[in-house]
Amino acid sequence: MSPKELVKSFYESDFYKNKEVLKKFLHPECEVNWSSSEGFIKLDYDGIVNHGKIVSESYKTLRTEISHLLAEGNTVTVRYTYYVVTFDNPEEEICLAHFISIWEIKNDMLYKCYEMSQLADENALDNNAY
Repeated sequence: MSPKELVKSFYESDFYKNKEVLKKFLHPECEVNWSSSEGFIKLDYDGIVNHGKIVSESYKTLRTEISHLLAEGNTVTVRYTYYVVTFDNPEEEICLAHFISIWEIKNDMLYKCYEMSQLADENALDNNAY
């Protein structure tokens, strides 16, 4: 599988609720350097697994919509949006956040990630003010 296909497959999987999927995709020394709306977060493999557990407990479903996927060698950049369904409102999918991630691939696994995110602003999306 090419690095580009690897990243696409990861985001299309149920990685957030399936530890076996994480084992398949994440390098044991995986690291995520995440600049979020809340500040900087650095996660190692265990931190990523724990974050996935929190997400799976918070949302009934999580869907990734990829808008851009670019690869050069073992580096892949992906721009995507997360959509979620909450347990409280299982009939409505909402836009959660927008991301751009740059992944380094090592040994055919996701190794290092440099990521930025912004929480979705429903008003900006409705008014096309972005």
